[in-house]
Amino acid sequence: MNQQPRVERQMQALSAITAAMSATYSPQAILDAVLKAVVETLNYKAASVRLLDAERKVLVLQAAYGLSQEYLDKGKVQVENSPIDRDVLTGQIVEVQDVTHDPGFQYPEAAQREGIRGVLAAPLTSRGKTTGVLRVYTAEIHDFTDEERAFLRVVANLTARAIAGAQLFQAFWSIVRQVNSSLKVEDVLVHLLRGTINELNYKGGLIRLLDVKAQVLRLVAAEGLSREYLSKGDVRIGQSAIDTEVLQGKPLTIYDVTSDPRWHYGEAAAREGIRSVQVVPLAVRGAVIGVLRVYSSQPHRFTDEEVGFLNAVADLGAIAIENARLHQALSEKYETLKTDAAGWYRFLTLS
Repeated sequence: MNQQPRVERQMQALSAITAAMSATYSPQAILDAVLKAVVETLNYKAASVRLLDAERKVLVLQAAYGLSQEYLDKGKVQVENSPIDRDVLTGQIVEVQDVTHDPGFQYPEAAQREGIRGVLAAPLTSRGKTTGVLRVYTAEIHDFTDEERAFLRVVANLTARAIAGAQLFQAFWSIVRQVNSSLKVEDVLVHLLRGTINELNYKGGLIRLLDVKAQVLRLVAAEGLSREYLSKGDVRIGQSAIDTEVLQGKPLTIYDVTSDPRWHYGEAAAREGIRSVQVVPLAVRGAVIGVLRVYSSQPHRFTDEEVGFLNAVADLGAIAIENARLHQALSEKYETLKTDAAGWYRFLTLS
């Protein structure tokens, strides 16, 4: 057993963790460094991080240190079947001194084979939003101290903030690469929307572009939404309080479509499985040319980081649309010039 004072070892672990967070934008590298520092510096048996897939209500393993592949192969954790994780996801730190005799632990036999006895689990929380669970494991029955619980909460909160920032950074550049792969307006919008939905794990989304002459917002791209739901057609300006506000250049959030008076299609949204919506404008040089909507199947409080990310994606989309349209116009002009040149060449040769 390491005789170095525990507080000193905790400071060493925090130093290693913050150094790793400053050195990379890779969420996986951050998680690996956090778990390695916690286990090796503080003499736990192992540690793991699972991130919450709120849409599917499961905790998905993202990183582990000190656990066998056989133990990890249990797969995703269904939140409804794990009382411990349900409590952690409400913001609590949960301690289990002996998992082999605790009814709230999902896999006691697997834990016994793995040599796990004690578990301390803390929520990964950033700006009031819980995104996952950090667990540390001991090989012996263990009575975790208040100091250990406080330390693990600090590590969990640091990790949650770092992971959120790294994920948004990587998601944005992934979308940039996809958008830059095409100069066709339709392809640009599909890449933009699909990348946003997949990277941020929303239920679905859509993009509508403004037809100024007809005073309507026309659907140009959708992802994760049924044909029936999309069959409402174009949105007339002035008939949608939501889009009218967003067309003024302001992002708009609806936490619960079933109770917000601005939402006109409560029953259709319920059938579609939609609860929360975030809408942001697509604007170029101060002129709004459309709207981007994303949908969550769970009541979801969109964070400032998420709204900022969606605004950046919308700005990228608006610029890409303008560039694609310019490229299309130039291509059409080029084809016209080629046709004109061929005509003049035939005229001159026949003369």
